[in-house]
Amino acid sequence: MDGEPLGSRARCLTREQRRSDKKPYVRIVIGTLALSSPGGTETYCLTVARELDRLGHEATLFAEEFGLLAERAAAGGFRIAWSADELPADCDAVLANDSITASLLAERYPGTRLVYCFHSPVYDVQLPPLAPGAIDALVVPSERFAARARALALDVPLVRLRQPIDLERFAPTDPPRSPPRTAVLLGNYLEGRRRDALVETWAAGGVECVTVGERAEFSFDVRREIADADIVVGKARAALEGMACGKAVYVFDAWGGDGWVTSERYPALEADNFAGLATDRPIERGQMAADLERYDPDMGWINRELVVRHHAAGAHVSELLEVLRGPAPRRPDSASGAGAMARVARTAWHAERRASSAEREASDLRRRVAELAARAARAEEADALASDRDAWQARAAEAERQLGELLSSGRVRAGLSLGRCLDRLRTLGTRR
Repeated sequence: MDGEPLGSRARCLTREQRRSDKKPYVRIVIGTLALSSPGGTETYCLTVARELDRLGHEATLFAEEFGLLAERAAAGGFRIAWSADELPADCDAVLANDSITASLLAERYPGTRLVYCFHSPVYDVQLPPLAPGAIDALVVPSERFAARARALALDVPLVRLRQPIDLERFAPTDPPRSPPRTAVLLGNYLEGRRRDALVETWAAGGVECVTVGERAEFSFDVRREIADADIVVGKARAALEGMACGKAVYVFDAWGGDGWVTSERYPALEADNFAGLATDRPIERGQMAADLERYDPDMGWINRELVVRHHAAGAHVSELLEVLRGPAPRRPDSASGAGAMARVARTAWHAERRASSAEREASDLRRRVAELAARAARAEEADALASDRDAWQARAAEAERQLGELLSSGRVRAGLSLGRCLDRLRTLGTRR
Protein backbone atom coordinates (compact mmCIF):
# COMPACT_ATOMS: atom_id res chain seq x y z
CA MET A 1 0.00 0.00 0.00
CA ASP A 2 2.80 2.40 0.93
CA GLY A 3 4.14 4.33 -2.00
CA GLU A 4 1.16 3.51 -4.27
CA PRO A 5 -0.06 6.65 -6.06
CA LEU A 6 -3.40 7.83 -4.72
CA GLY A 7 -4.76 8.38 -8.20
CA SER A 8 -4.00 4.81 -9.23
CA ARG A 9 -5.67 3.45 -6.07
CA ALA A 10 -8.75 5.57 -6.70
CA ARG A 11 -9.01 4.35 -10.26
CA CYS A 12 -8.67 0.77 -9.09
CA LEU A 13 -11.41 1.12 -6.49
CA THR A 14 -13.68 2.79 -9.00
CA ARG A 15 -13.17 -0.06 -11.48
CA GLU A 16 -13.82 -2.70 -8.82
CA GLN A 17 -16.92 -0.91 -7.62
CA ARG A 18 -18.18 -0.62 -11.17
CA ARG A 19 -17.70 -4.34 -11.73
CA SER A 20 -19.44 -5.28 -8.50
CA ASP A 21 -22.54 -3.37 -9.59
CA LYS A 22 -22.91 -5.41 -12.78
CA LYS A 23 -24.72 -8.69 -13.12
CA PRO A 24 -22.43 -11.39 -14.51
CA TYR A 25 -25.32 -13.18 -16.19
CA VAL A 26 -27.50 -11.06 -18.49
CA ARG A 27 -30.90 -11.97 -20.00
CA ILE A 28 -31.47 -9.99 -23.18
CA VAL A 29 -34.46 -9.75 -25.53
CA ILE A 30 -33.45 -8.80 -29.08
CA GLY A 31 -36.26 -7.24 -31.12
CA THR A 32 -36.23 -6.92 -34.90
CA LEU A 33 -38.88 -6.19 -37.48
CA ALA A 34 -38.58 -9.46 -39.38
CA LEU A 35 -36.88 -12.84 -39.34
CA SER A 36 -38.12 -13.99 -42.71
CA SER A 37 -35.22 -13.64 -45.16
CA PRO A 38 -31.53 -12.70 -44.84
CA GLY A 39 -30.67 -9.01 -44.60
CA GLY A 40 -28.25 -6.72 -42.83
CA THR A 41 -30.33 -6.18 -39.68
CA GLU A 42 -31.42 -9.81 -39.47
CA THR A 43 -27.84 -11.04 -39.79
CA TYR A 44 -26.70 -8.57 -37.13
CA CYS A 45 -29.30 -9.87 -34.65
CA LEU A 46 -28.35 -13.50 -35.26
CA THR A 47 -24.63 -12.71 -34.98
CA VAL A 48 -25.10 -10.90 -31.66
CA ALA A 49 -27.41 -13.59 -30.27
CA ARG A 50 -24.95 -16.34 -31.19
CA GLU A 51 -22.06 -14.52 -29.54
CA LEU A 52 -24.07 -13.76 -26.39
CA ASP A 53 -24.84 -17.47 -26.11
CA ARG A 54 -21.14 -18.30 -26.50
CA LEU A 55 -20.39 -15.96 -23.59
CA GLY A 56 -22.97 -17.70 -21.41
CA HIS A 57 -25.73 -15.10 -21.53
CA GLU A 58 -29.37 -15.66 -22.50
CA ALA A 59 -30.64 -14.04 -25.69
CA THR A 60 -34.23 -14.32 -26.93
CA LEU A 61 -35.12 -13.19 -30.45
CA PHE A 62 -38.49 -11.52 -31.05
CA ALA A 63 -39.90 -10.22 -34.34
CA GLU A 64 -43.05 -8.84 -35.92
CA GLU A 65 -42.75 -11.11 -38.96
CA PHE A 66 -41.39 -14.65 -39.20
CA GLY A 67 -40.45 -16.89 -42.07
CA LEU A 68 -37.94 -19.46 -43.25
CA LEU A 69 -35.02 -17.57 -41.70
CA ALA A 70 -36.61 -17.86 -38.23
CA GLU A 71 -37.30 -21.56 -38.77
CA ARG A 72 -33.68 -22.18 -39.76
CA ALA A 73 -32.49 -20.15 -36.75
CA ALA A 74 -34.69 -22.14 -34.36
CA ALA A 75 -33.38 -25.38 -35.86
CA GLY A 76 -29.86 -24.06 -35.24
CA GLY A 77 -30.51 -23.61 -31.53
CA PHE A 78 -31.52 -19.95 -31.31
CA ARG A 79 -34.13 -19.07 -28.68
CA ILE A 80 -37.11 -17.43 -30.43
CA ALA A 81 -40.31 -15.96 -29.02
CA TRP A 82 -42.82 -16.56 -31.79
CA SER A 83 -45.38 -14.23 -30.18
CA ALA A 84 -45.58 -11.71 -27.34
CA ASP A 85 -47.04 -14.47 -25.15
CA GLU A 86 -43.79 -16.46 -25.50
CA LEU A 87 -41.54 -13.60 -24.34
CA PRO A 88 -39.77 -14.06 -20.99
CA ALA A 89 -41.64 -12.69 -17.98
CA ASP A 90 -38.74 -10.32 -17.36
CA CYS A 91 -35.25 -9.58 -18.65
CA ASP A 92 -32.21 -7.46 -17.81
CA ALA A 93 -31.98 -5.51 -21.07
CA VAL A 94 -33.68 -5.02 -24.42
CA LEU A 95 -31.75 -4.60 -27.69
CA ALA A 96 -34.17 -3.14 -30.24
CA ASN A 97 -33.47 -2.74 -33.96
CA ASP A 98 -36.63 -1.01 -35.24
CA SER A 99 -39.20 1.37 -33.80
CA ILE A 100 -42.05 -1.19 -33.78
CA THR A 101 -40.41 -3.81 -31.58
CA ALA A 102 -38.72 -1.06 -29.53
CA SER A 103 -42.13 0.34 -28.61
CA LEU A 104 -43.70 -3.07 -27.99
CA LEU A 105 -40.83 -4.22 -25.78
CA ALA A 106 -40.74 -0.91 -23.90
CA GLU A 107 -44.39 -1.50 -23.01
CA ARG A 108 -43.71 -5.14 -22.11
CA TYR A 109 -40.67 -4.32 -19.91
CA PRO A 110 -41.26 -0.78 -18.59
CA GLY A 111 -38.49 -0.86 -15.97
CA THR A 112 -35.84 -2.46 -18.19
CA ARG A 113 -32.91 -0.76 -19.90
CA LEU A 114 -33.56 -0.44 -23.65
CA VAL A 115 -30.66 -0.01 -26.08
CA TYR A 116 -31.44 0.80 -29.70
CA CYS A 117 -29.18 -0.16 -32.64
CA PHE A 118 -29.54 2.23 -35.58
CA HIS A 119 -28.98 0.25 -38.81
CA SER A 120 -30.25 2.43 -41.65
CA PRO A 121 -31.62 5.91 -42.35
CA VAL A 122 -33.52 4.72 -45.45
CA TYR A 123 -36.82 3.72 -43.80
CA ASP A 124 -38.45 5.63 -40.95
CA VAL A 125 -39.30 2.33 -39.25
CA GLN A 126 -35.59 1.94 -38.54
CA LEU A 127 -35.42 5.25 -36.67
CA PRO A 128 -35.64 4.95 -32.88
CA PRO A 129 -38.88 6.04 -31.16
CA LEU A 130 -38.62 9.81 -30.88
CA ALA A 131 -40.21 10.09 -27.45
CA PRO A 132 -38.59 11.17 -24.16
CA GLY A 133 -37.55 8.18 -22.09
CA ALA A 134 -38.31 5.63 -24.81
CA ILE A 135 -34.69 4.44 -25.12
CA ASP A 136 -31.62 4.65 -22.88
CA ALA A 137 -28.73 4.47 -25.37
CA LEU A 138 -28.25 4.54 -29.12
CA VAL A 139 -25.69 2.31 -30.86
CA VAL A 140 -24.49 3.25 -34.36
CA PRO A 141 -22.22 1.18 -36.68
CA SER A 142 -20.67 4.05 -38.67
CA GLU A 143 -19.81 7.75 -38.59
CA ARG A 144 -22.40 8.48 -41.27
CA PHE A 145 -25.14 6.96 -39.11
CA ALA A 146 -23.75 8.77 -36.07
CA ALA A 147 -24.18 12.10 -37.86
CA ARG A 148 -27.76 11.18 -38.66
CA ALA A 149 -28.39 10.09 -35.06
CA ARG A 150 -27.06 13.38 -33.66
CA ALA A 151 -29.71 15.20 -35.68
CA LEU A 152 -32.53 13.25 -33.99
CA ALA A 153 -34.66 14.85 -31.29
CA LEU A 154 -33.18 12.58 -28.61
CA ASP A 155 -31.02 13.19 -25.58
CA VAL A 156 -29.39 9.80 -24.96
CA PRO A 157 -25.80 8.49 -25.00
CA LEU A 158 -24.51 7.73 -28.49
CA VAL A 159 -22.22 4.69 -28.71
CA ARG A 160 -20.13 4.07 -31.83
CA LEU A 161 -19.36 0.40 -32.50
CA ARG A 162 -18.22 -1.42 -35.64
CA GLN A 163 -20.17 -4.03 -37.54
CA PRO A 164 -19.61 -7.52 -36.06
CA ILE A 165 -18.65 -10.50 -38.24
CA ASP A 166 -18.59 -14.12 -37.09
CA LEU A 167 -15.03 -15.02 -38.06
CA GLU A 168 -15.63 -18.76 -37.65
CA ARG A 169 -18.53 -18.82 -40.10
CA PHE A 170 -16.96 -16.43 -42.58
CA ALA A 171 -13.44 -17.74 -43.08
CA PRO A 172 -11.08 -18.06 -46.07
CA THR A 173 -11.24 -21.14 -48.28
CA ASP A 174 -9.89 -20.68 -51.83
CA PRO A 175 -7.76 -17.55 -52.30
CA PRO A 176 -8.54 -15.11 -55.13
CA ARG A 177 -7.07 -16.11 -58.48
CA SER A 178 -4.88 -14.05 -60.78
CA PRO A 179 -6.26 -12.99 -63.16
CA PRO A 180 -9.76 -12.96 -61.64
CA ARG A 181 -12.41 -15.11 -63.30
CA THR A 182 -15.59 -14.71 -61.23
CA ALA A 183 -17.26 -11.92 -59.26
CA VAL A 184 -20.33 -12.41 -57.07
CA LEU A 185 -22.71 -9.44 -56.90
CA LEU A 186 -23.98 -9.90 -53.36
CA GLY A 187 -27.07 -7.87 -52.40
CA ASN A 188 -30.78 -7.27 -52.82
CA TYR A 189 -30.87 -3.94 -54.63
CA LEU A 190 -28.40 -3.68 -57.53
CA GLU A 191 -30.26 -3.98 -60.85
CA GLY A 192 -31.02 -2.35 -64.21
CA ARG A 193 -28.57 -0.29 -66.21
CA ARG A 194 -26.27 0.20 -63.21
CA ARG A 195 -25.81 -3.53 -62.80
CA ASP A 196 -25.56 -4.07 -66.55
CA ALA A 197 -22.74 -1.53 -66.81
CA LEU A 198 -20.59 -3.46 -64.35
CA VAL A 199 -21.46 -6.88 -65.76
CA GLU A 200 -20.77 -5.85 -69.37
CA THR A 201 -17.56 -3.96 -68.56
CA TRP A 202 -16.05 -6.76 -66.51
CA ALA A 203 -17.23 -9.44 -68.94
CA ALA A 204 -15.13 -7.67 -71.57
CA GLY A 205 -12.22 -8.03 -69.14
CA GLY A 206 -12.76 -11.77 -68.75
CA VAL A 207 -14.67 -11.73 -65.44
CA GLU A 208 -18.03 -13.48 -65.16
CA CYS A 209 -20.48 -11.78 -62.77
CA VAL A 210 -23.04 -13.82 -60.81
CA THR A 211 -25.83 -12.06 -58.91
CA VAL A 212 -26.99 -13.47 -55.55
CA GLY A 213 -29.91 -11.83 -53.74
CA GLU A 214 -33.66 -11.36 -53.70
CA ARG A 215 -33.73 -10.10 -57.31
CA ALA A 216 -31.79 -13.04 -58.73
CA GLU A 217 -30.45 -16.29 -57.29
CA PHE A 218 -31.51 -16.39 -53.62
CA SER A 219 -29.36 -17.96 -50.92
CA PHE A 220 -29.77 -18.33 -47.14
CA ASP A 221 -26.05 -18.99 -46.71
CA VAL A 222 -23.83 -17.06 -49.10
CA ARG A 223 -20.56 -18.64 -48.01
CA ARG A 224 -20.54 -21.07 -50.93
CA GLU A 225 -21.09 -18.29 -53.47
CA ILE A 226 -18.35 -16.20 -51.85
CA ALA A 227 -15.96 -19.16 -51.79
CA ASP A 228 -16.43 -19.74 -55.54
CA ALA A 229 -15.65 -16.11 -56.43
CA ASP A 230 -12.46 -14.08 -56.69
CA ILE A 231 -14.24 -10.75 -56.14
CA VAL A 232 -17.21 -9.83 -53.94
CA VAL A 233 -19.22 -6.81 -55.11
CA GLY A 234 -21.55 -5.34 -52.50
CA LYS A 235 -22.07 -2.94 -49.64
CA ALA A 236 -22.26 -2.89 -45.82
CA ARG A 237 -22.27 -6.39 -44.27
CA ALA A 238 -21.94 -8.08 -47.68
CA ALA A 239 -18.64 -6.28 -48.21
CA LEU A 240 -17.41 -7.25 -44.74
CA GLU A 241 -18.40 -10.89 -45.18
CA GLY A 242 -16.45 -10.98 -48.44
CA MET A 243 -13.45 -9.44 -46.68
CA ALA A 244 -13.69 -11.98 -43.85
CA CYS A 245 -13.60 -14.80 -46.44
CA GLY A 246 -10.34 -13.42 -47.82
CA LYS A 247 -11.70 -12.09 -51.12
CA ALA A 248 -11.03 -8.90 -53.03
CA VAL A 249 -14.00 -6.60 -52.34
CA TYR A 250 -15.42 -3.93 -54.64
CA VAL A 251 -17.86 -1.55 -52.93
CA PHE A 252 -20.63 -0.96 -55.46
CA ASP A 253 -24.41 -1.11 -55.09
CA ALA A 254 -27.65 0.58 -56.08
CA TRP A 255 -26.94 3.90 -54.32
CA GLY A 256 -23.23 4.39 -54.84
CA GLY A 257 -19.78 2.93 -55.31
CA ASP A 258 -16.28 3.52 -53.94
CA GLY A 259 -14.32 0.74 -55.65
CA TRP A 260 -11.72 -1.53 -54.06
CA VAL A 261 -11.31 -1.96 -50.32
CA THR A 262 -7.65 -1.42 -49.44
CA SER A 263 -5.84 -0.85 -46.16
CA GLU A 264 -5.35 2.82 -47.09
CA ARG A 265 -9.01 3.36 -47.95
CA TYR A 266 -10.45 1.22 -45.15
CA PRO A 267 -10.90 4.04 -42.54
CA ALA A 268 -13.01 6.17 -44.89
CA LEU A 269 -15.03 3.22 -46.19
CA GLU A 270 -15.68 1.87 -42.69
CA ALA A 271 -16.80 5.30 -41.46
CA ASP A 272 -19.32 5.28 -44.33
CA ASN A 273 -20.50 1.74 -43.41
CA PHE A 274 -19.14 0.55 -46.79
CA ALA A 275 -22.22 2.14 -48.37
CA GLY A 276 -20.49 3.43 -51.51
CA LEU A 277 -20.87 7.08 -50.51
CA ALA A 278 -17.42 7.82 -49.08
CA THR A 279 -16.25 9.56 -52.25
CA ASP A 280 -17.86 12.24 -54.41
CA ARG A 281 -17.19 10.78 -57.86
CA PRO A 282 -19.62 8.27 -59.44
CA ILE A 283 -18.07 5.13 -60.90
CA GLU A 284 -18.54 5.05 -64.68
CA ARG A 285 -17.74 2.30 -67.18
CA GLY A 286 -14.26 3.63 -67.85
CA GLN A 287 -13.51 3.66 -64.13
CA MET A 288 -14.85 0.11 -63.78
CA ALA A 289 -12.48 -1.09 -66.50
CA ALA A 290 -9.53 0.78 -64.96
CA ASP A 291 -10.34 -0.62 -61.52
CA LEU A 292 -10.38 -4.16 -62.87
CA GLU A 293 -6.86 -3.59 -64.21
CA ARG A 294 -5.79 -2.69 -60.66
CA TYR A 295 -7.09 -5.96 -59.18
CA ASP A 296 -4.56 -7.66 -56.91
CA PRO A 297 -5.17 -11.10 -55.34
CA ASP A 298 -3.26 -9.93 -52.23
CA MET A 299 -6.30 -7.79 -51.44
CA GLY A 300 -7.88 -10.98 -50.10
CA TRP A 301 -5.59 -11.74 -47.16
CA ILE A 302 -5.24 -8.03 -46.35
CA ASN A 303 -9.04 -7.74 -46.14
CA ARG A 304 -9.20 -10.75 -43.84
CA GLU A 305 -6.70 -9.13 -41.48
CA LEU A 306 -8.68 -5.87 -41.43
CA VAL A 307 -11.84 -7.71 -40.39
CA VAL A 308 -10.02 -9.75 -37.73
CA ARG A 309 -8.54 -6.58 -36.25
CA HIS A 310 -11.65 -4.41 -36.30
CA HIS A 311 -14.85 -6.45 -36.76
CA ALA A 312 -14.64 -9.61 -34.64
CA ALA A 313 -18.09 -10.43 -33.26
CA GLY A 314 -16.64 -11.23 -29.84
CA ALA A 315 -15.10 -7.78 -29.46
CA HIS A 316 -18.30 -6.10 -30.62
CA VAL A 317 -20.51 -8.00 -28.17
CA SER A 318 -18.09 -7.38 -25.29
CA GLU A 319 -18.45 -3.64 -25.88
CA LEU A 320 -22.20 -3.99 -26.43
CA LEU A 321 -22.58 -5.75 -23.08
CA GLU A 322 -21.07 -2.71 -21.36
CA VAL A 323 -23.89 -0.63 -22.88
CA LEU A 324 -26.59 -3.18 -22.08
CA ARG A 325 -25.42 -3.43 -18.46
CA GLY A 326 -25.70 0.32 -17.99
CA PRO A 327 -27.88 2.03 -15.36
CA ALA A 328 -31.54 1.15 -15.06
CA PRO A 329 -33.89 3.60 -16.77
CA ARG A 330 -35.73 6.36 -14.93
CA ARG A 331 -39.05 6.17 -16.69
CA PRO A 332 -42.63 5.91 -15.44
CA ASP A 333 -43.92 2.54 -14.23
CA SER A 334 -46.39 2.51 -17.12
CA ALA A 335 -45.50 3.16 -20.74
CA SER A 336 -49.10 3.63 -21.79
CA GLY A 337 -48.24 5.35 -25.05
CA ALA A 338 -45.77 2.74 -26.24
CA GLY A 339 -48.40 0.43 -27.73
CA ALA A 340 -49.95 3.29 -29.67
CA MET A 341 -46.50 4.27 -30.92
CA ALA A 342 -45.97 0.71 -32.12
CA ARG A 343 -49.24 0.72 -34.02
CA VAL A 344 -48.43 4.04 -35.69
CA ALA A 345 -44.95 2.84 -36.62
CA ARG A 346 -46.39 -0.45 -37.92
CA THR A 347 -48.88 1.38 -40.11
CA ALA A 348 -46.17 3.66 -41.47
CA TRP A 349 -43.92 0.69 -42.17
CA HIS A 350 -46.62 -1.18 -44.07
CA ALA A 351 -47.31 1.95 -46.12
CA GLU A 352 -43.62 2.40 -46.90
CA ARG A 353 -43.26 -1.25 -47.83
CA ARG A 354 -46.28 -1.12 -50.12
CA ALA A 355 -44.99 2.04 -51.75
CA SER A 356 -41.55 0.48 -52.22
CA SER A 357 -43.11 -2.67 -53.66
CA ALA A 358 -45.35 -0.64 -55.97
CA GLU A 359 -42.40 1.39 -57.20
CA ARG A 360 -40.42 -1.79 -57.81
CA GLU A 361 -43.32 -3.31 -59.72
CA ALA A 362 -43.76 -0.10 -61.71
CA SER A 363 -40.07 -0.13 -62.54
CA ASP A 364 -40.31 -3.75 -63.67
CA LEU A 365 -43.35 -2.91 -65.78
CA ARG A 366 -41.62 0.09 -67.37
CA ARG A 367 -38.64 -2.08 -68.22
CA ARG A 368 -40.92 -4.77 -69.64
CA VAL A 369 -42.83 -2.21 -71.72
CA ALA A 370 -39.54 -0.85 -73.07
CA GLU A 371 -38.42 -4.36 -73.99
CA LEU A 372 -41.74 -5.09 -75.71
CA ALA A 373 -41.59 -1.75 -77.56
CA ALA A 374 -38.10 -2.58 -78.79
CA ARG A 375 -39.24 -6.02 -79.89
CA ALA A 376 -42.28 -4.51 -81.62
CA ALA A 377 -40.07 -2.00 -83.42
CA ARG A 378 -37.81 -4.80 -84.60
CA ALA A 379 -40.88 -6.83 -85.65
CA GLU A 380 -42.33 -3.86 -87.55
CA GLU A 381 -39.00 -3.35 -89.31
CA ALA A 382 -38.89 -7.03 -90.20
CA ASP A 383 -42.48 -6.90 -91.46
CA ALA A 384 -41.67 -3.85 -93.58
CA LEU A 385 -38.63 -5.59 -95.06
CA ALA A 386 -40.68 -8.71 -95.71
CA SER A 387 -43.37 -6.61 -97.38
CA ASP A 388 -40.77 -4.89 -99.59
CA ARG A 389 -39.28 -8.26 -100.44
CA ASP A 390 -42.66 -9.66 -101.41
CA ALA A 391 -43.39 -6.60 -103.56
CA TRP A 392 -40.08 -6.86 -105.44
CA GLN A 393 -40.58 -10.59 -105.89
CA ALA A 394 -44.03 -9.92 -107.34
CA ARG A 395 -42.55 -7.29 -109.67
CA ALA A 396 -39.82 -9.68 -110.76
CA ALA A 397 -42.36 -12.41 -111.42
CA GLU A 398 -44.51 -9.98 -113.44
CA ALA A 399 -41.46 -8.86 -115.43
CA GLU A 400 -40.55 -12.49 -116.16
CA ARG A 401 -44.14 -13.19 -117.22
CA GLN A 402 -44.24 -10.19 -119.51
CA LEU A 403 -40.84 -11.12 -120.94
CA GLY A 404 -42.09 -14.65 -121.60
CA GLU A 405 -45.18 -13.35 -123.38
CA LEU A 406 -43.05 -10.97 -125.36
CA LEU A 407 -40.60 -13.65 -126.39
CA SER A 408 -43.40 -15.99 -127.39
CA SER A 409 -45.10 -13.45 -129.72
CA GLY A 410 -44.70 -13.85 -133.53
CA ARG A 411 -43.44 -10.27 -134.04
CA VAL A 412 -40.66 -10.75 -131.55
CA ARG A 413 -39.64 -14.11 -133.04
CA ALA A 414 -39.55 -12.56 -136.53
CA GLY A 415 -37.55 -9.63 -135.26
CA LEU A 416 -35.06 -11.91 -133.56
CA SER A 417 -34.67 -13.98 -136.76
CA LEU A 418 -34.10 -10.83 -138.81
CA GLY A 419 -31.59 -9.64 -136.28
CA ARG A 420 -29.66 -12.90 -136.52
CA CYS A 421 -29.58 -12.65 -140.33
CA LEU A 422 -28.27 -9.12 -140.18
CA ASP A 423 -25.59 -10.21 -137.74
CA ARG A 424 -24.43 -12.93 -140.17
CA LEU A 425 -24.34 -10.47 -143.10
CA ARG A 426 -22.24 -8.04 -141.07
CA THR A 427 -19.87 -10.87 -140.24
CA LEU A 428 -19.48 -11.85 -143.94
CA GLY A 429 -18.91 -8.27 -144.94
CA THR A 430 -16.20 -7.94 -142.37
CA ARG A 431 -14.39 -11.06 -143.63
CA ARG A 432 -14.37 -9.68 -147.20
